Amino acid sequence: MSTNTYEKTMEKQQVQTTGSTATDSSTRSAFAHQTGQVLVTLGTLFKHVPPFNETIDKSTGETLISIGKKLKSTK
Repeated sequence: MSTNTYEKTMEKQQVQTTGSTATDSSTRSAFAHQTGQVLVTLGTLFKHVPPFNETIDKSTGETLISIGKKLKSTK
């Protein structure tokens, strides 16, 4: 039985960084905004739609809405 090692392959890999921090920042901001929208929507769903609000605690919906609003306002 032989054992394969990948040490040499790992040594050859190099991390290349580019100067695209503005793009990364805008991507992160867009992702945070969209995540916030999803959390607000889920929180509203959990709070007001009968099948969900009967089984999920009201404070859970309020917490999701609160976190979602904070994420949406982050820029």
